[in-house]
Amino acid sequence: MFLLSNVLFFLSSFILSSKGNFDIQCSNGRQALWSFDVFNYTFSVRCSTPGQSCRNKTGRCNKQFLCCPRTFKMSSKSQLYDRASDIKLIRIGNDYKNLYRLFEIHLLSNPQANYDFRTRWLFFDKTLRDLFEMPNAKFWFSIIDCMQNHGIAYAYVPLNATSITSNISAMTILTRQKNSTDSIYICYMATRKQHRRQGLGTRLLQQIVHRALNEQKNGIKYITMHVNTLNIVALELYERCGWRCYDYLPSYLDHDPHHITNHAYALRLHLENVKNVTSLCRDSKAIHMNPFDNELSIRNCNRTPVHL
Repeated sequence: MFLLSNVLFFLSSFILSSKGNFDIQCSNGRQALWSFDVFNYTFSVRCSTPGQSCRNKTGRCNKQFLCCPRTFKMSSKSQLYDRASDIKLIRIGNDYKNLYRLFEIHLLSNPQANYDFRTRWLFFDKTLRDLFEMPNAKFWFSIIDCMQNHGIAYAYVPLNATSITSNISAMTILTRQKNSTDSIYICYMATRKQHRRQGLGTRLLQQIVHRALNEQKNGIKYITMHVNTLNIVALELYERCGWRCYDYLPSYLDHDPHHITNHAYALRLHLENVKNVTSLCRDSKAIHMNPFDNELSIRNCNRTPVHL
């Protein structure tokens, strides 16, 4: 028994200390998964290849935890399910400009003992790195914190996408902040460079506000976020949509290669000010701004809000 426990301890220590590089990507767009050979005491991170082991198992993983290739194509179905990462996409509303489709992303539970839960988090991590053009960034822990705390994700995908999960045009991740019972917090919102200036950011904000208004019965009164003080394009978009700065937080954010500072503005939208969601960000009558919020932005953040 003593020998067996020592062997098990050695194996577990070896595996934990050798978990390789989780950023390795397969040619089929999937994250490479790790496997450990208990006979040769070797650890490997590699991609599966189509062949005998993958027949009739498209999108599933074999006993060595290696996923078979699968193209997750656009479909007219109201719900799509990615078996490899246990992500379900639910279609929301009508297509935008006959070019983009909006999905709500759900994370499904998987009771299998050998299921690798990292796959779902790595999907979000890779997508955000692509959208923000930050290949070396690590969003891992903040994504888990957001998604496990009543997290919600929305994403726009081009209608001509050959693979949905690798062609997301814009995405936002929301959560309920642990220290707040009356607000929804926007953890991330980003649009892929080639799809900017198409109104996708505005449409995502409208969807967020629509969701929050439906949760007013649960006590939701605000939608909050933090924005880099030098991210002027994003700040002006949020202000035109009704958000106002209420606090300045020096050195609050992680370092961002796109900006020389990591100072942040804390922004907040009062849901009671919203009068029309569908024209939000486009019509000044869609929201009634309280003069106090504008004064607070000037006093606390030294920032005069941009108006429509």
